[in-house]
This record gives sequence, C-alpha cells and structure tokens, in this order.
Amino acid sequence: MADRTSVLIVGAGPAGLVLGNLLRAAGIDTLVLERGGRDQVQARARAGFLGANSARVLTEHGLGSGMLRDGSTHGTCAFRDEGGEFELRYDRLGRGEQHTVYPQHRLVTDLVEEYLARGGELRFGVTVTDVDAETATVGFRDEHGKTGQVNARFLAGCDGSNGATRKAVPAPAHCARDHGISWLAVLAEAPQSMPAVTYALHERGFAGHMARSPTVTRYYLQVPPGDDAAAWTDERIWAELAVRMRTGEFGALRQGPVTERRIVRLRSDVVDPLRHGRLFLAGDAASLISPSAAKGANLAIMAAEVLAAALTDALLRDDEQALAAYSRTCLPRIWRAQEFSHWMIGLLHDRTGAGSFGSALRRTRLDNLRDSRAHQDFFAENYVGI
Repeated sequence: MADRTSVLIVGAGPAGLVLGNLLRAAGIDTLVLERGGRDQVQARARAGFLGANSARVLTEHGLGSGMLRDGSTHGTCAFRDEGGEFELRYDRLGRGEQHTVYPQHRLVTDLVEEYLARGGELRFGVTVTDVDAETATVGFRDEHGKTGQVNARFLAGCDGSNGATRKAVPAPAHCARDHGISWLAVLAEAPQSMPAVTYALHERGFAGHMARSPTVTRYYLQVPPGDDAAAWTDERIWAELAVRMRTGEFGALRQGPVTERRIVRLRSDVVDPLRHGRLFLAGDAASLISPSAAKGANLAIMAAEVLAAALTDALLRDDEQALAAYSRTCLPRIWRAQEFSHWMIGLLHDRTGAGSFGSALRRTRLDNLRDSRAHQDFFAENYVGI
C-alpha cells in the first residue's frame, strides 16, 4: 500500500526544510524524503551568507534561534587588484542592509531538529526513483533496498539541480548557461585573515576569502575548467592564495589544515515555469545560480516562504490562486539574482578569449565601483537583497 500525505517534499536542504517547518506550523501533514543520511546532510559545508530577507523569514517563523545566538552580522567587503585595496561598507549604502553569517550546515541542523519537533516526518537514505508530476506520486527505494510509493496532494521538488524532481520537468522549460569558469572551493581550519569578505583580482585568476566561523574560513581559487581538486595540496593552495591575495603587500594569511577541496563549475539555469501539474520546484531545483553572489540559499528560503503560504491557502482554505501565481511571484526575484550574479562574474574574472578588451572592461567595472556612489548603491542593494 502506498503512503499518503498532504505535501511530499523531496530534499532536506534549506528550501525543503523551511517549507516543511512552515507547513507543520500551519498543521499541514508533510513528509520529507532525503537521499543522504542525517549525518551527511547536517555536515555539508555550503553557503554561509544570509541576506536580510532570509534572516527575517527565519526569525519571524521561529527558525532563527541558532542564527540569532551564534551568527554574526557582516556589512563590509573588500576588493584587491593591482591598484590596491578598497573596502565597501555596503550596510551604509543602498537600503542599509547587511548579511548574517551562519554556516549552512548549522542552519540545516537547526531546521531538521525543529521540523521533527513540530511533528514532521523525515526519512533519510531514500532515493526517489520516479516522479509523476500530474498525480504528485513518487516511487522510492530506501537504504535497505526496499521500494515504495507515496501519493500526495502536492509535491515540492527541493532536491537540487540534478535531482529526480527536476528531471521530471520537460526539457524545454530549462534556460541554462555554462560560464566557462571553475573555482577550487577550499574550507580551511583557520581563522579569517581579513576583517571582511575579500575579492582578489589577479592576472593568474580570481581568489576569494570568506569567513565561516571564528575558526573556519572559506577560500576560492579560479582554476582551469576540468582541473582536479586532488592535485591541489595544502601547500599549493596556500602558496597560490598568497600570490593572488598579494600577501607581500597586505600581510600573510593565517593558515591551517584544508578540510575540503572541490571543483565548482560556474553554471546558471532557470526552470520556467516552476509548476508542472502538482509539482512545484524550489531552491536549486528551480534555479541553479553561480556562487559568485551568495544567492543560492537565500533564493531557496524566499521561495519556501512563498510556496508554504500558497500551499496553506490551497489546503486549508481551498484557495489555489497563490499556487497558480507561484511562478509569476518567484521568477522575477530569481532573474534579478541571476542578473546580479552574471554582473559579479564579469567583475571578478577575465573572460577566456576576451583579450585586452575583456581585461579593460573588468578594470573599468572595478574603477566604477570604487569611485561611483551610484554603482556602490547598485552593488549594495543587489548584494544583500533578494
């Protein structure tokens, strides 16, 4: 016999867990299926920058206690290139908003615990094998190889850009771009070396510094597409960071053991529309965005809030108007974030094959950001806002 639930959520990332928590708060029956194990899900080191709207959603819905207790506010970033370094106090520009730094794996841990405390059902180690968007029916196989099926009123696809729910969407609904740029994403057990998020522009490629906690720092290094993360030893990573961060001019980096290294290919895509039958996509399943502007988790949280309200209307008040408008509500925000992410990619990288024109254009963008209040306000409003 198939399991039944009101809302079946595939994926226990920020989108699925925020959605599940908001639905449980409304008394709606939910089931979350997650392919990974609980330890794996709660240890995945991903984004750590929450925008003002994301912090609002978490706080208003009783999901932000860990963030409020252990997170830190951040309102400054810095840029380095051959012309020196300059800082932007973006919390004093635009709408005066700032980020909250709170590692995503800790947020996910908080959301899992709260979802279970609210009476939600969450099954780890479950692989979704087939999805019927028209009937909101999902087939699955658990960690022991046992197969089953879930029938729901509605289905929320929150399982990422390569997940089963995304694959159930017709291909013509996808708009995609490969930016031809790869980063080596590094997590180091080392205190931050700079007081702010720092973007370093160098002829050898981009490098980035982002604190995650008092003892852990995220670094990025632009590498050739197809590069092997295993080829980057700790010594090689720190040596290359020292060159691109210009430590001879600005001071040495605080080093420590590298605990994670992986290649991130900068890609962007959007599914339009986000609804297919009784399936609604959110998070990376709806839109994959490059990490250049720290928007992925924030888009996921905002979409979850919109979808939760729409599903609550449909299930408790028999009103599907908000569900019908789900794509129209979310897509403008998604495309604004994509546009800014694309702008950041152009700011931080020399495009392959762009030659001297591309280099001059990148320098001009940075000079405009350094010297123009209008450019700074644009940056601040888009950097934090969603």
